[in-house]
Amino acid sequence: MKRLMTMDTLAAGLCCAALLGSTPVLANDQPGISGQDIYRLYNGYSGEHFYTSNPDEKAALIQKGWVFEGVGWIAPSTGDSVYRLYNPNAQGGDHYYTKDLDEADSLISSGWLMDNDGRPVFYSGGDINLYSAYNPNAVSGAHNYTTNRSEQDSLIHSGWLYDQVAGKALDNGYEETDPSLYERFAGQKFVKNIWGFAGGPSAFLTINADGTYQESNVRLSVRPGIGAEYSEFTGQFSDPVKVDDYTWKVHVISSNLVLPVDTIIDEGNQGTKIMMEPFAGLYAPMDFYIASPEKPIEDYPDFIQAQYNKYPESLKTDFPGSYVLYTPDGMTFMSVVSG
Repeated sequence: MKRLMTMDTLAAGLCCAALLGSTPVLANDQPGISGQDIYRLYNGYSGEHFYTSNPDEKAALIQKGWVFEGVGWIAPSTGDSVYRLYNPNAQGGDHYYTKDLDEADSLISSGWLMDNDGRPVFYSGGDINLYSAYNPNAVSGAHNYTTNRSEQDSLIHSGWLYDQVAGKALDNGYEETDPSLYERFAGQKFVKNIWGFAGGPSAFLTINADGTYQESNVRLSVRPGIGAEYSEFTGQFSDPVKVDDYTWKVHVISSNLVLPVDTIIDEGNQGTKIMMEPFAGLYAPMDFYIASPEKPIEDYPDFIQAQYNKYPESLKTDFPGSYVLYTPDGMTFMSVVSG
């Protein structure tokens, strides 16, 4: 395992903020630090980042489709209390973090709710600045918190407001990566959508030990004279980031078609097919999760649990190396089916 500092690059849109994957920089382990990891998660639908020190809350959000982005920063276990408020009137919901109870009371009078039963969600203290910024164009995800000055500068340059220090931290965040994960199932085939939804079962993915991959997808075509639409591409995955003992998050760094779009392939008796842009599967800049065979079914997202209840043989937990791959939105699901 490597413990990595994360150098995040943000692109702030007019409607919401979307965190893009980035290249981590190796940092030294710091065993002397006594504090709490503040987990950072991202909701791709609302554009909101969420911060918590509670591993159970982290796991529950991941089950609901949030993307885990590692540890945002390390907070002290005691210090100035930080409270979290929730705006139920914002489309998609929105959260705000403050040390100021007077500010919290003012927001509550405007319709916000005190989260976490009014208890602090974490603490502020240390020598490192925790910056906040506000997106005036966002409904949800309007506030961002980071110790990364480069990320903060990127947001302000993109039109975010109120460049200020919201609190203090003991240390910057990090990602714990495991590049050796790919070696465990290198060369094995993942089949996509084993239950036959969102693209059908005729899609296969192979991941190599170095994180490169190959994927192919086929679907029926309604074009005259064309039997099928075909998408075959290769690309590169990031190093897997550990989420828990059974799960890793991966970012698709690149994806490239093996032939130009609209290339027609004549397969003789099999008819013809035409090359398309990727229409299913994993392509840049997506995020997805990989789960080990030991992951308990009750720890999977709801959509996998529901399908598993219908087809309990689909997850071959007794198959050596039968890792499961899925996207947070549930539209892509793959399981190792052969060696």
